[in-house]
Amino acid sequence: MRKRNIGIILAFVAVGIIGIVFWGMKQPEQLQLASASSQSASEQADVVLYFGQECSHCKVVEKFIKDNQIEQKVIFTKKEVWHNTANNSDLQDKAKECALNPDKVGVPFLFARGKCYVGETEVQAFFKKEAGI
Repeated sequence: MRKRNIGIILAFVAVGIIGIVFWGMKQPEQLQLASASSQSASEQADVVLYFGQECSHCKVVEKFIKDNQIEQKVIFTKKEVWHNTANNSDLQDKAKECALNPDKVGVPFLFARGKCYVGETEVQAFFKKEAGI
């Protein structure tokens, strides 16, 4: 009986050790996932869609994004500019980077990797290309 108890205890210890070894092997994989998520945050800053809440052209783009599941295919950030002065200021800064007159730029406006796309046609064309549509 005593040998059986010792055997059971050794089996539990062996299972515990094996579990710890496998857990340790998974840790580098989890660290890679964490760094990948921080990369996606920087990628999001590379593609920003500026829109106005009541903008009819923006609603067309939003429908296109939804109908084509663009958010599952392209990483980007959306910023509302008609009711958010900080976002509006950001849009104007991006327009200046593209040598556009910020007073004449409207929404939808897409800033993607240093380039500007203005209007629903240009924005949709960018997303079509990025999503492989």
